Amino acid sequence: MVNLRVVLIASVVMLLGLILWMGYFFYFRTDGRGHVVQEADSPEAAARGQRLLARADALTNQQQYDQAKALLDSLRDADANPNVFISTDEMIQRFDTLRVRRARTQAAR
Repeated sequence: MVNLRVVLIASVVMLLGLILWMGYFFYFRTDGRGHVVQEADSPEAAARGQRLLARADALTNQQQYDQAKALLDSLRDADANPNVFISTDEMIQRFDTLRVRRARTQAAR
């Protein structure tokens, strides 16, 4: 039979380990506000991601909103490809810009 003292000690050790891991993750892996800091694996991957975002920006500026949205939708899973890096904040910014410009264009018509 399992001793109650062993179970309690194991539970306390696991709880302390969890608290330490959470503290480490929050301190070293976030920006202090809870947003996970993302880093590119290589400068080439970051450059490829920026080129793709620039293409989406160009489509948005040309008012080709459907094509820009299709490109941005295809880039949502870009982090699965180690040769391309696009941060989540940049993707959110591009989607917000696309949404606002599309709404302005439709309101102007």
